[in-house]
Amino acid sequence: MHLSKLVRVLKSFDRQQFTRLKWYLHSPYFGVYPQSLLLFDYLDSRYPLFVSSKISFEKVAEQHQALRSLQQQEVAGVRLLRAIEKFIAQEEWQKNNADVKRYQLKGLKELGLPDDFDKHFEKEMTRVNDCTQQHVDTFLDRHLLTELSSSGFTAKMKRTQKNDLMQVVESLDAYYALKKLRYLCEAINRKRVLGAKYREEHVPALLKMLQPYNNVKYPYVYLFVNVYYLLTAETFEDSNLYYQLIKQFAERNGSTQTTFEVMIYAINQSLQWHNKGYTEAGDEYLWWIEWRMKNNLLLEQGKLQPITFRNILSIAVLTNKKPEVIEQFIKRYSPLLPEEHYNTCHAFAMGLYYYSTKNHVKAIRYYLQAQTKEETKFNSIIRHWQWLSLFECDPNDTGTLYNHLLSFEKYLQRHHVELQSAARAYDLFIGYAFKLLKADPRKMSETLLIHLKNEEHFPGKTWLIEQFNNRTRKGFTPKHTYSVKVLAQIKELVLRS
Repeated sequence: MHLSKLVRVLKSFDRQQFTRLKWYLHSPYFGVYPQSLLLFDYLDSRYPLFVSSKISFEKVAEQHQALRSLQQQEVAGVRLLRAIEKFIAQEEWQKNNADVKRYQLKGLKELGLPDDFDKHFEKEMTRVNDCTQQHVDTFLDRHLLTELSSSGFTAKMKRTQKNDLMQVVESLDAYYALKKLRYLCEAINRKRVLGAKYREEHVPALLKMLQPYNNVKYPYVYLFVNVYYLLTAETFEDSNLYYQLIKQFAERNGSTQTTFEVMIYAINQSLQWHNKGYTEAGDEYLWWIEWRMKNNLLLEQGKLQPITFRNILSIAVLTNKKPEVIEQFIKRYSPLLPEEHYNTCHAFAMGLYYYSTKNHVKAIRYYLQAQTKEETKFNSIIRHWQWLSLFECDPNDTGTLYNHLLSFEKYLQRHHVELQSAARAYDLFIGYAFKLLKADPRKMSETLLIHLKNEEHFPGKTWLIEQFNNRTRKGFTPKHTYSVKVLAQIKELVLRS
């Protein structure tokens, strides 16, 4: 299309923005190139469709003598784009009221109007100090206003000892300390979740600068100082001290921009401690999910992330939530999954639901439907749950159970690069699952159970401890309620998979 770049930019504006652009371009103050105005007026009548047949070199040339040549049209188009870019900058600048006010103050100072400057400065500083969230931008505004009041002709006229710059320095220190702490918290979090690089920093100096603001009057500082301690705590008990302060703040203040930013760290920590075997951390994870649901924060662009959907249901089963609660969640939220993930995630969810109802036959059938080639970690999770259901169906069918474990072991070996640290956890599960199948209740060694309990936490550890305990009970006999025919069907399904 002729003038394609210009048309693409104009198409991006909605009706109100396009109208404001028209006023801007026609204002004599901005001195837009006359031929650019003629070109814009021609394109104005073609908004918003901009049919290509109506925007050809010949059509434009017919309308205006000043745009008869291709070169004239191209120059007009380039200069019009430059004017539009300035308009975009103007629009963005006007969105930030604090920026506008600071430039107004700067203008008053340069015009030599100290009384007017002082009046507007006091109003702006009051606005900054009254900001309820006291976030990073608030600290920046406070520093820039302090800097503005401490410079210029009027400031130089105050030739006294009180005319120092320490307020400027202190406000700058506080701003950079908060901003850096915020980035460091995110860097630590990404290191733990994604394995991203993180370089150790001297944080005590930052915390010392922020100490005067470390209270609920400055929520952003207060919360992110606690987030830092939460992320760097080495034990669950120490981490929980700071976690509870964050949770209490969220309970008292509800959904604010600050609590929204902090929420993700509290959720990730709950999930990580749950994965290390702390059941109560799983309950806390679900508390945050309910909090997000109440505050309409669970969805992103109207969709639920597949990993979030799966984590919620897995933890709900492991923390023994009622099956009807699990079923209700699946019905409500599975339609909100991204379309390409719906089938696998819904099948996995139904497998978990039937596991929670102890209908392991149906659970196995859904696990088989859930398997996908693309997500190796998800497949490992499915295989783990599938084996638990197979055992619950018939612990005496050691042939099928052995084969499934051997298949799982080979799967981990094939995909050890993608699975990385997860492979170690599943190796532990497979190793002790083999020992469970070999265990003879009459010769059961207490040492084996002690070794299991002392292992780092891994998926299925709690379940395995329960099974070993069952086998050591006097007179224990594995039972199942499924017919021989049903068990044969399950075996056939597993072998075919």
